[in-house]
Amino acid sequence: MKKTLIALAAVAATGAAFAQSSVTLFGIVDLNIRNVRQGGDNLTSMSQDGIASSRLGFRGVEDLGGGMSAGFWLEAGLNPDTGTPAGVQFQRRSTVSLMGGFGEVRLGRDYTPTFWNHTVYDPFGTNGVGSSVNTFTVLGSGATTLVRANNSLSYFTPNLGGFGAQVMYSFKETAAANDPNEYAGVRLTYAAGPLSAALATASEGSSIATESFKRTNFGISYDFGVAKPMAQYTQGKFGAAKVNHYLLGVTAPVGPGNLKASYTRSDYNAAAGDQDANQIAVGYDYNLSKRTALYGTFSRISNKNGGTKGLAPNAAAVTPSGNSTGLEVGVRHAF
Repeated sequence: MKKTLIALAAVAATGAAFAQSSVTLFGIVDLNIRNVRQGGDNLTSMSQDGIASSRLGFRGVEDLGGGMSAGFWLEAGLNPDTGTPAGVQFQRRSTVSLMGGFGEVRLGRDYTPTFWNHTVYDPFGTNGVGSSVNTFTVLGSGATTLVRANNSLSYFTPNLGGFGAQVMYSFKETAAANDPNEYAGVRLTYAAGPLSAALATASEGSSIATESFKRTNFGISYDFGVAKPMAQYTQGKFGAAKVNHYLLGVTAPVGPGNLKASYTRSDYNAAAGDQDANQIAVGYDYNLSKRTALYGTFSRISNKNGGTKGLAPNAAAVTPSGNSTGLEVGVRHAF
C-alpha cells in the first residue's frame, strides 16, 4: 500500500514545530458483481468487499523521544457502489496509542483478539462470499464483539523472539448487568519464518442474559513457498448452546496472482438449534500491480438439520436444510 504524507497546513500555520510527526492517508476500494442463489431466488447485484473491506483512513505517529512515540488511527468504512460512507464515525477503527520498548498501550474501538484468528487463518480474510464466518454465529447471545469492541483498552507486548500477546478489556456502555459490548480476552501468538500460530480466548457480553458468550479459537499456517496451508478451530458457548467451527484452507501463488480455497464446517448442538452448515470456497486474485487486482470467488453453503445459513445480499430466506451459492467477480484498488 502506497503511503501518502499529508502536509499539516493548519499546524504549520501556527509556527509549531512537529518535524518528527507524520500523517498518512490510506484506503481501499473494492467492488464486484455478485450473484447469490438461495431459497428459490436468483439475485445479481453490485456488491463490495470481495477480497478486502472498502475503507478510508488516517493514521499518524509522533516521536516523543527516549524511544517512545504516540500514534492515532481513524478508519471509516465505505459503500463505494453508491458513494455513501458506511462508517462516518470511523467505526472500523478509532484508537490512540503510546508505544515504546515496553510494547503498545491502545485505547478506543478496535478488533478483538478472538476475531484475529478468524481472519488471519482464512484464505479469504473473512471477506466476500468465501468468508469463513458466513456459517458462524454468537448463538443468539446478542454479543456485538464478534469483530470489534468499543471502549477498549489493549496492551500488545513487543516481539519476544517470535512470541507476542494481546490483552483487551472493553468497558461497559451502561451500568446494566448485561452489556453486549463488554469484552475481556487475550491472544498469544508465534510468528517466525514460515510458521504462524495463535491461540485466543474471551468472555463477551450479552444483550439478553447475564451469562456471557464464551469464545476460544486457535489458528496455524505454514508457508512452503509453493503453497500456504492453514487451519483454524473455534468453539463458541452461550449457556447450553455450543458451536464447533472448523476451517481447512490454502493459498498458492499461481502466475501473477494467488489461488485460494477453503472448507468450513460449523456444528451446532441441539440447544443451539442443531442447525449445522458446511461451506466450500475457491477463488483467484489476479494482480495487475502491487495495488490493483482483479478477482473471482465461488462458494457454496450446504445446510443440515434445518439450518438456514446463507449469503448476502439476497432477500429470499434459505430453505431449511437447503443450499446457498455465491459467485462474485470484481476489482480491488488500494492506496
